[in-house]
Amino acid sequence: MKRISIVSLLFLLPLVSLGQSYPHYTMFMFDKLLYNPAYAGNKDMTEINASYRDQWTGIDGAPKNINVSIDGTVGSYMKSFRPIALGLSINNEQLGVTNNTNIMGYYAYRIPMKNSVLSLGLQAGVAVYNAKLTTLNPYQQNDQLITSNINNDVLPNFGFGAYWSGANWYAGASVPNLLENYYDPNHKYVTNTVNKQIRSYYVNGGYVFTLSENVMLEPQAIIRYAGNENYNLPLNADLNLSVILFQRLLLGVTYRTDESLDAIIHLQVTNQVNIGYSFDYEVSPLMGYNNGTHELTVGFDFIRDHNKYTNPRFVKLF
Repeated sequence: MKRISIVSLLFLLPLVSLGQSYPHYTMFMFDKLLYNPAYAGNKDMTEINASYRDQWTGIDGAPKNINVSIDGTVGSYMKSFRPIALGLSINNEQLGVTNNTNIMGYYAYRIPMKNSVLSLGLQAGVAVYNAKLTTLNPYQQNDQLITSNINNDVLPNFGFGAYWSGANWYAGASVPNLLENYYDPNHKYVTNTVNKQIRSYYVNGGYVFTLSENVMLEPQAIIRYAGNENYNLPLNADLNLSVILFQRLLLGVTYRTDESLDAIIHLQVTNQVNIGYSFDYEVSPLMGYNNGTHELTVGFDFIRDHNKYTNPRFVKLF
């Protein structure tokens, strides 16, 4: 298998700058809070999710992501509906010589409607950015961009979103990072693209078809766009089709436009614990240079009323 360094990758694929916009996971359907604050509290219980993504294995310095999130409704569980929800997430991404940690808090206000719930959400937090630029071996000597490291630059940000869901469908839209901070303020006069965060926009939706008592079919999609006044990334989408068996096992396939074909397996182990795994096979120009992308997710649901939720992940699909 051919191997290339992340430095070469930066020149071969401008799409790698997606890592400088906002993190994305193949199993996005199991932790929508990461990119839409309005999802907080949507399961009417407290849930914790953790994900790990090892992207483009076989390429030195390729992205690695870790995310941990918690969210839930606020108020007495004796009430049938709680309109306010809060959440918190910590996401770390390592890409080559850079390390970026996002810490975000979430607030959602949920409005009950006829046979559905409309949620409006806000998020705010900071990114802590580090880059060991002096460890690079540049092609161009005396490059002023890499003569010093970036140490613990704190970049504030905020965003908003909307999430609307019914018994067997959902739709959402969000802009999780409105601000476009410079990773290194001292170099902002040098470049307006590589050294700057890129605003991301998300639209997603899904629908569940009940084929029989034990079989459901769920097509869903997430569309994302990232860009600023100087640089626009191509519109990108995940198109997923999943089969849910016995309200316990999910088997899915995803086509990520111009990038990969993905396989997903997700199991509700107990009423509280669920686990999932996905594998991405590249169909981009990186095909042949890497061994695919692996992703693992683990979730835990705190159930207050066991009579209300017999199988929380799939009984309440969204």
